[in-house]
Amino acid sequence: MTVPEGITPVNNFDVSRYLGTRYEIARLDHSFERGLEQVTAEYSLQVGGGVEVVNRGFNEKDQLWNEAQGKAYFVDADDSGHLKCLFLGHFMLAM
Repeated sequence: MTVPEGITPVNNFDVSRYLGTRYEIARLDHSFERGLEQVTAEYSLQVGGGVEVVNRGFNEKDQLWNEAQGKAYFVDADDSGHLKCLFLGHFMLAM
C-alpha cells in the first residue's frame, strides 16, 4: 500500500496516544455516514497486533445507533503513522 502523493506519515508514532474515543467535529461526505449524528471512532489494541476500530453514529430518522467494526494494521514499522484499515462491511444497525 502506497502513501498518497504529498502525504508524509507521522514518524515516531506512538499508538498508545492514538487509542481511545474520538469525537467527530467535521467530516468529508461519505455515504456510509450520511444522516448520522454524534459520530465517534473508538480505537483499541488487538491481541496479536494492530488496532481495532469501531465507528458509531446515531440515525435520527430511524432512532437507531449504527456501527461498523474494522481492523487497522501498520503498513511499515509500528512507529510510522501509516496504517491500513479494513472494515467488515458498511454500517450495521445496532440498538
